[in-house]
Amino acid sequence: MRMLSLAAFAVLALVVAAYQEDVMMAVVGVASALSAFASLPSWRTSTFLTILSDLFAFETIVFGLADIVSLLGYWPAAYADYSLPRYLPLATALFGVAIFYISHFRFVRRMVALTDPFFEAQTPISIRPWPLPWMAVRQSLYARINIFFLILINQFQVALGVRLNFFYRAFGNAIQIPDAVHQAAFWQQLLGVFTPLVTISILAFLVEFYVALNFVLQWRRWMTASYTSRWLLHSMHYKLALAGAVTDNPDQRISEDIGGFISGAGGVGAYMNAGIYNYTIQAMTTATNLVAFSIILWGISRNMDISVFGVPIPGFLFWVAILYAFFATGMMHLIGRSLSRLMFRQQAVEADFRFDLARIREFSEQIALLKGEQREIDRADRVFNNVFVTVQRIIRVRTMLNSFLQFYIQVSAIIPYVVVAPFYFVVKRVDFGTFSQAADAFSNVNTAMNFFVNQYTGLASFSATIQRLTSFEEAFARARAAEAMTPRITAAPAEGPILSIPELDVALPDGRKLAHVGDLALVPQESTLVFGPSGVGKSTLFRAIAGLWPFGSGEILQPAHAKLMLLPQRPYIPIGPLRDALAYPAPAANFTEGQLRDTLTMVGLGDFADRLDHSDNWQMTLSGGEQQRLAVARALLAAPDWLFLDEATASLDEESEAKLYRVIAKTLPKTTLVSIGHRSTLNAFHKRRIVFEPQADAPATVRDMASVA
Repeated sequence: MRMLSLAAFAVLALVVAAYQEDVMMAVVGVASALSAFASLPSWRTSTFLTILSDLFAFETIVFGLADIVSLLGYWPAAYADYSLPRYLPLATALFGVAIFYISHFRFVRRMVALTDPFFEAQTPISIRPWPLPWMAVRQSLYARINIFFLILINQFQVALGVRLNFFYRAFGNAIQIPDAVHQAAFWQQLLGVFTPLVTISILAFLVEFYVALNFVLQWRRWMTASYTSRWLLHSMHYKLALAGAVTDNPDQRISEDIGGFISGAGGVGAYMNAGIYNYTIQAMTTATNLVAFSIILWGISRNMDISVFGVPIPGFLFWVAILYAFFATGMMHLIGRSLSRLMFRQQAVEADFRFDLARIREFSEQIALLKGEQREIDRADRVFNNVFVTVQRIIRVRTMLNSFLQFYIQVSAIIPYVVVAPFYFVVKRVDFGTFSQAADAFSNVNTAMNFFVNQYTGLASFSATIQRLTSFEEAFARARAAEAMTPRITAAPAEGPILSIPELDVALPDGRKLAHVGDLALVPQESTLVFGPSGVGKSTLFRAIAGLWPFGSGEILQPAHAKLMLLPQRPYIPIGPLRDALAYPAPAANFTEGQLRDTLTMVGLGDFADRLDHSDNWQMTLSGGEQQRLAVARALLAAPDWLFLDEATASLDEESEAKLYRVIAKTLPKTTLVSIGHRSTLNAFHKRRIVFEPQADAPATVRDMASVA
């Protein structure tokens, strides 16, 4: 649709240009044709960039038709002062072409790959566009409307800036001569032009501020939910951990990098000082500003006859601003080209340091018992030294960058006056108002050209953030690819109620085989004890049965629709109310108050029955034995068909362990119990024994010892 509309307008513009012999309209027609070519579906432009292209195509056609109406003499005479600048359709058409061009940059492709899912999501969201009531809209529609609105309001602010630029010329001329006529012009410009423009500009800024902050907050909420779900669902977090240190600190990537990607390191509180918002919408606003004020500079330069070796230079002020900005950009890149790499490393080493401190807090009791504080101090110092060295390098680079930037900012303030001064004082080609207007226009062009100069540090951080999120995406892809690798351990539904393993090799991630299991069948209602030396693959087999361990080869046939539950030696207990920790992973609302209290009492935690609503870090509060009792209580509430205990009672004394096994047998009579343990006292609670026997230079073998004597 966009391509056909632009192509039709391009043909119309070229026909009108030929009829009116108008060069500008011919240029607009050619630019529109290029924009239509850039819109071919075969180019497969990203969704986010397509939204931007759609808006510029619409503006090209609307502004172009208005120009055609004016060119053909049909523009109402009463509104002659409100005719649009002729460069507008050309600028918007070229913006569309520019978007197509930059879409091929590797950096941009990586950026929009992270952006597109938000603009493609069809999930409904609830919003309240004040003062309207709450309403439900599609995510993609909400995102598209916000982008359109924010670009348009930014362009409106540019138009206000252009009008203010002409105010400076009129205002400067009004104060040039102290007489009654100029005094009246002074008050008219101040009250009739400046005050309304500034008022509208402030209101436009406030509207943009409010809409933009809410938009990026909604964007961050969606991306955070998306990444959190993808990280946790289907045990992806565990599969990434199995891959080793390929993906460091995924928690930081979700909690910090998403916010940094959308609105910059300072978050929404810093008003999008960097991030995708700043480098798209604000960048396009800057480009619009550049075009608008470049036209003004070019027009002012007509009164400045400048030639080099007899060759006239049209648009002299414009070229000075461009060359000055290119010089600054080149210098900034030369000085700070290593900044992105250093900031990427800083994010990694800072996260490593936080992780180490968190582990000290998590294992504080063990460290205190072992008197390991000095070792932890030494380790913390070593880890922080990586932070110190990296930040020190960043400081050196940023010091050089800021030194040049401060020099550049100070000099930029006087450059336009120095350039225009000879034409005002010597040859008297410009009046005082034009002198002020030229300085303001030069400053705007220079600021627009120096967008990336002023944002260089933020851009380096933004690039590092994109690299971290992209590597996170790549880690997801590698984990999904690993699931499809062969050979691997697979699971399939069994025809009957027996859990069987016809032939299975359990291996480590590096390919080394741990154990070989051949023709093993676990029968319902037949409690089974698995034992053998540590490190031979017992726990790994349990994880393979649970579907978490893909390394190896063979197939596990599980009873269809059977509910399996595995209790590890060290259970996970979330922070929060005890009732939530007890019911985990089910909601506490699934159980009555009486069920929760009775279950705690059955497992020997009756003293905690009155603390169900007490919130605490239970992983730190409860002893190892109490944590294992709580895990067994979960199993009693969940009532699985198969319950695998991986040394899940090893922290208890033999008598307490025996009581728990009797509680399990009494409360869950239909549950098949499979345990890993080393105590001979466990034999009394199991009908069958399976032993892992280590072999010299070979995988351990599994022997079924049948019934327990």
